Amino acid sequence: MAILDVAKLGHPILRQVAEAVSLDEAQSSGFQNFIDDMVETMRKLDGVGLAAPQVSCSKQVVVIASEANPRYPDESDLPLMVLINPRLTERSDERIEGWEACLSVKDLRGKVRRHRKVRVEAFDRHMNPLSFETEGFLSIVLQHEIDHLNGKVFLDRMEDFSTLTHLEEFDRFWMSQATKV
Repeated sequence: MAILDVAKLGHPILRQVAEAVSLDEAQSSGFQNFIDDMVETMRKLDGVGLAAPQVSCSKQVVVIASEANPRYPDESDLPLMVLINPRLTERSDERIEGWEACLSVKDLRGKVRRHRKVRVEAFDRHMNPLSFETEGFLSIVLQHEIDHLNGKVFLDRMEDFSTLTHLEEFDRFWMSQATKV
């Protein structure tokens, strides 16, 4: 396995709509190794999610996991999920606001309003269909990562840029009043 380079804001791949993954492609050993590399990269960088465009691959793949993550100490652990060709099929009207950060938008964090609940349809790494509803932290992470597959970053969802802050300043001035997302 390998740690992949993360594309940073400004790289054109972050603004492209990612291509769907075919059954044959998903079943190839090279693609399965790529998924493992994505998981290893996400964990090494203390991320809770990573989308393929963030590692310069324009494919609809997302990995999510969080186990005692120091970037999100107040959030529950999330078991490893590999989602291929994920789609948000339903969104609640109710929204919640929380702090978001991104491995591709290094050292910045800002408040974003997201749907409290979402329904997702996708395939697992072996192309078995998945359909589930979730809320809270996982819902937010899913929306964030699926945005990457559609050429969006969290900055595009911010309504008020006065909350955009460098991570050092976040720790200094905002941490005590924040519910980190």
